[in-house]
Amino acid sequence: MTRFLATTALAATLPALAALAVETLPPAGDPETAQIRTLVSSIPLAVDRAAYDLAERAFAPEVIIDYTSLWGGEPATMTPADLMTAWRGIVPGFDATWHELGPVTVDLEGDTATATAFVDGRHWIGDALWRPVGNYHWDIAQIEGEWRVTRMVFEMMQEIGDRALAAEAMERAAAGN
Repeated sequence: MTRFLATTALAATLPALAALAVETLPPAGDPETAQIRTLVSSIPLAVDRAAYDLAERAFAPEVIIDYTSLWGGEPATMTPADLMTAWRGIVPGFDATWHELGPVTVDLEGDTATATAFVDGRHWIGDALWRPVGNYHWDIAQIEGEWRVTRMVFEMMQEIGDRALAAEAMERAAAGN
């Protein structure tokens, strides 16, 4: 009898929980904004998975890359292929990477858009961790009917762990890991 009552109570509660979950969902948004969110979200995932061809397709034929808050120097204008070469020169040297994005906000204006997301970039060699944390900012434009990133900026807010792992990862990537 107790089992029957518990099952009955659970069955009565499930529709209320489902209704509550639907009420707390964010708005669905629109298809263009969804395409932009998918585009920018695909970049760190593709790089973490070594799917550089997928990451490369996210960018315009010429892109401005700004990692000055992390590495210093000046923003660089390059081709997507050059960017993939740069990433291949460091990312495979880590044993694992995980670039976790927070919610992506999008401001869409006609054929251009901007997007921003928090990012927590974890990079391991063995148990050693290097973890730059900050925000990504993307400028996006419609190019031949497709959304493409024209500018990507990493704004570092915090750095945890050992930055020397980046140099070690570059050496390991150059040596074929």
